[in-house]
Amino acid sequence: MDKERFLLPGIIIIVLLVILVLLLSFTGNSTFKTGNVSFEYPNSWAQEQAVGNFNDQSLYSAVTLKKDFQTNNQTQTAYIIFQMQTTTQGVIQLPSTGTIVTNTTNSTVASTNIGDLKATQVGNLGPDVAQKVTIIQKGNFYYTLQYICPTSGLNQTTEAYNMILSSLSLD
Repeated sequence: MDKERFLLPGIIIIVLLVILVLLLSFTGNSTFKTGNVSFEYPNSWAQEQAVGNFNDQSLYSAVTLKKDFQTNNQTQTAYIIFQMQTTTQGVIQLPSTGTIVTNTTNSTVASTNIGDLKATQVGNLGPDVAQKVTIIQKGNFYYTLQYICPTSGLNQTTEAYNMILSSLSLD
């Protein structure tokens, strides 16, 4: 008789604990830490692939995060890519940011600080796709953080991107 009295409350407690564990697994942040790089990103984004070690001996390292968005009964994927590569010797002939901006519609260029580091950001918003790149130079390395996403996922992608920038640590 006593067992039956405790059975229902026990089941309710177990169900509540399972719900709590599920909620915690789908909310909050994940942390990426490899080599000299660490940052946080929302749990709703999945780490798709990582290349390299993000340390002083790496020529190139990259990690890709992705998230699917539903738009007009279609699944479209947004990507956030963080890359590290050594600076090269010699001269690279890149188009100036002025040339890039004048050749694209709805583009922006900005200089900003990421912690104590100076960075350049270039963004472009089209009718279907949005893209933004932040370029940081520290020591002998270039670090780039880029997103490309469907415009329907722009707000969530921008939030994740800004979380990565605000938590970014380059040791």
